[in-house]
Amino acid sequence: MPKPTILLALDPHSAAFCAAIKRQLQEFPADQTCLIQTYTLTWDGQTFGFSGELDQFADTSFDLAQTHSKQAYVSKIRTQFSEATGELQTALIELLKTASQSKEAIAAKRQGVEISSHRVYLMLSASNQFARGVVFDIVRLIRWLFSNYFVDIPYSLETLLLLPGLFSQTTNVDYGAAYALLKELDYKMTSGVVIKGAQKVPPFDNCWLMDGRIGGLRDNLPSYADALAGFLTVEPEINGLLLGAQKVRGKIPAYSSFGYGELFFAGETTINRLSAAFAADIIREQFLPKAEFTPEASRKCLLDAKGFVLSEDFSNAFLQLERDNGKPVWQDFNPRIEIHAGMAREYGMELQRAYRQFENKELLSYKRTLEKCCKQLQGNLTSFLDRSINSYIDATPRGLHEGVRLLNILTFLYLELQTDAIGDQSQNLVTELRTAEAFLDSRLQVTIDREDTQKLLNQVLSLKLRQQQLQDGLAERKSEEQLQELQTTQKQLETAVADYRQALNTEIEQARQIRFMAIARAREQAEAAIVVAQNHLTAIENQLETATDNLDELLTEENRFRSQYLIVYPTLVAGAIFALLVLTGIFSQSTLWLLLQKFWANLVTYLLWTAVSILTYLGIVWLKYSTNIRDRIQKVQKQIQRLESSIKATAVELRRSYNEQLKLEYDLYAQNLRVEALNYLIKTAKQRTETLRQTLSDFSEIYNNLIAQRDQATTKFSETRLTVLTDADIDAYYQSFLSTLPTEKFTQEQVSRSQSWKISAEEFHNQLIPFARQQFEQLGNLSIGEVLKQSDLIAANTANLRLNQLYDSANLLLRIQDIDTNLNPTSQREITLWLGAKDKEQIFAFYSRFSRSLTALVAEDEQRLCILTRSLGFPAYFLSQIEYYRDCYERTQSEQIDEDENIPDLIPEEIGSGRELKLAYQTVILAIALGLLAQRSQGDYQFNGRSLGKDREQIALALATEFTFQELYGNLEERIETFERDFIYQKLQDLGTSASYLNPYEGKLLDHLLSDYNPLN
Repeated sequence: MPKPTILLALDPHSAAFCAAIKRQLQEFPADQTCLIQTYTLTWDGQTFGFSGELDQFADTSFDLAQTHSKQAYVSKIRTQFSEATGELQTALIELLKTASQSKEAIAAKRQGVEISSHRVYLMLSASNQFARGVVFDIVRLIRWLFSNYFVDIPYSLETLLLLPGLFSQTTNVDYGAAYALLKELDYKMTSGVVIKGAQKVPPFDNCWLMDGRIGGLRDNLPSYADALAGFLTVEPEINGLLLGAQKVRGKIPAYSSFGYGELFFAGETTINRLSAAFAADIIREQFLPKAEFTPEASRKCLLDAKGFVLSEDFSNAFLQLERDNGKPVWQDFNPRIEIHAGMAREYGMELQRAYRQFENKELLSYKRTLEKCCKQLQGNLTSFLDRSINSYIDATPRGLHEGVRLLNILTFLYLELQTDAIGDQSQNLVTELRTAEAFLDSRLQVTIDREDTQKLLNQVLSLKLRQQQLQDGLAERKSEEQLQELQTTQKQLETAVADYRQALNTEIEQARQIRFMAIARAREQAEAAIVVAQNHLTAIENQLETATDNLDELLTEENRFRSQYLIVYPTLVAGAIFALLVLTGIFSQSTLWLLLQKFWANLVTYLLWTAVSILTYLGIVWLKYSTNIRDRIQKVQKQIQRLESSIKATAVELRRSYNEQLKLEYDLYAQNLRVEALNYLIKTAKQRTETLRQTLSDFSEIYNNLIAQRDQATTKFSETRLTVLTDADIDAYYQSFLSTLPTEKFTQEQVSRSQSWKISAEEFHNQLIPFARQQFEQLGNLSIGEVLKQSDLIAANTANLRLNQLYDSANLLLRIQDIDTNLNPTSQREITLWLGAKDKEQIFAFYSRFSRSLTALVAEDEQRLCILTRSLGFPAYFLSQIEYYRDCYERTQSEQIDEDENIPDLIPEEIGSGRELKLAYQTVILAIALGLLAQRSQGDYQFNGRSLGKDREQIALALATEFTFQELYGNLEERIETFERDFIYQKLQDLGTSASYLNPYEGKLLDHLLSDYNPLN
């Protein structure tokens, strides 16, 4: 059941450690860590307080050298703390209340969770003088508060001592200070501290010691934080033992140590790493392969671009520009106006009015229809372009990059420079645009001079050919001359390319100006043709009027001629003959009668002559008519017919001129729309290029993020917290996984390459990640035992190795000597194992081989396997380095810790191993006093001509511990024994008077020697 826990740091290094523990606790289930709170004691030199902002007061350097100058006297710190106890009491009460009255604790109680006893841990650096100065007063204050204000709350007060081995830049002073704290702590654990009145209790219910078993805190902070976090969350209910129940050599077994190891299956991390790797490989293999830049690939891309513009879809799309629902958009200007005689001017005016009406209505409608068709053309071209891009992209995994390359070729302004041979007719959208711009050149009589650009292009192609030949020659045999020629050719080629581009740009600009002028000229010519036709029509009409007048005059003359010669003159002759007969009858009837008889007798003859005369007359009249009148009438009539035909033809010509002018405007408009459609397609192609590039950039960013996510999804946690599957195991499993599920499955089932550039990067990511995770979701439900059994995830020997590593990682965080174990039977190492119910039998059987005292407990989390190793209740002198601690303590002892003189030593006298070192040091001081060790000018000491070094401490250590110095050590002792005791005492007195270079420890040894050799003793 959960225990409300307060972890209180008493110094900056402990605060940094607690902050790391707090961070590590966030990775544990909330129900295990919600009741654990961390605080630090603060002091600004004047006032004390408590704060939950650990990082603000933490020292993450874990460097003791930085704290040496800041250390204060213990007595002074204790005095200041005692004065501030009244203010701290209120703050400490509020702090203790939070353990049982926090939001988390209240929520747990509401859920029916029984809150067990409270735990308070004081963490301090054993060498920190400030922590030593306040720890026992804080202990007394906490126990007093629990005994007065929290009587009904069971609690335990324990300490976590961080020994100097955990820190860097450690000196003898630090080890000596740690030993002084352990002496005082051991003394108070035995004698107790005053709570109220005469009541004394041990300051702590248990003292947990931690040392640098796996390295320093600065380099291994996560490992130590994991160990302590695990210790706080999985500690067995029964922890510790009854202190003082059985002493060992008179020392209280008040100290304990622990080791924690955790082996867990990071299911989410494993899935994240696998899915990130799979998603990254999908992008890398199916979307990001680079396009090939070989000559063959370049030629293929040029052919593909040419095939695009020569395709039926491309051509048919432009054919539909001037067709609306299958019918031609343009209908000729053909007004129903008849021209009548003498109405040429009116006809011209009516035709001009019809022209204006056609221009403002029909032509405008045609233009609108062209606009609509142009929009459809643009849509069709865009669709065709997209289909072509999609087909190109889906054809190969390099499709996206090759699509960008194809689009670049389609919109490249200087496509001719991409060819390698003269005469190659490469085509792209730009060349089609130039063709479209020149569509009306023949009609507009435009001629473009391309001689200069063609010459430069031929020069470029020749230089490229020469460059390729030189490169091939250098590939076969390197030559300095060829290399120089190649460099010269490359420079010439660069210059020629630049000149060609400049010339082509100039040619394009000149062509546009020429066409602009030609269009203006064509419009003027069309207008002039209308004026000419109108004037011609008027002139012909005038001529027709004149000819008609002439015809009328001739017809009048003809009528007059006919009247005169056919009526008047014959009437006058007949009248004259009749009058002659009448007169003859009047004057001579016989004559008349004789004439009539003669006429009657010769009637036939007279009739014949009469007919001949009449015919002769008529012939003469017809001859006169034909030669004088008829020819002129026929000429005038023919002229009139010709003029009437001319009028009709001129009227048709006038209508055609109007039609040509309207058709010119229509064609120019259609031409502009054709060019606009191509420009739109080029612009669209460039936009598609940028879209594809942005897509590739987004995919590259997603790929880099996935690689980063894969690298971040690491199973490297700490030396204490191990994962059953390492990064190498996961990566090996992934490689075998790829053989069963290729990356193209994503493009086949989820998002094809042709779809990928049409959706946003976020949408693509949202489809990619779930697909990748789905392939590994089944791993998330495996227990740790199931993972160990799956050979595709982890090999059998590797599984055993992981379990062994877990056992090793749970070793005690303190080195303990295996001495006097027979005198302390209660101090036994115990191992507790937490594991899932279905894995219990398998894993318990494995670990039973290592320890008989193994206890297995069932945990709810089946993906974690935890081992807690504890050694409970051993005396302080069990520490493996306790002799070294004491030696440093004795060497650095000063007035600060004179109060420790009355405190019993930690190490029982009968087993102390520092005696040899002390005797060797005393021998060195005696040898110096007696002159046996002579100090040369360089500062090093010599004995019998052998240099022993400059450091007296190192000389004593060598005499006590090193084999090579034992013979010299024996000789030195023999020489000392040859002197009288009184003489030795006198020399020791002289040394004490003159040798100011002795350190305090050596001065103390000198005092002991003076006491031993004093004649009065």
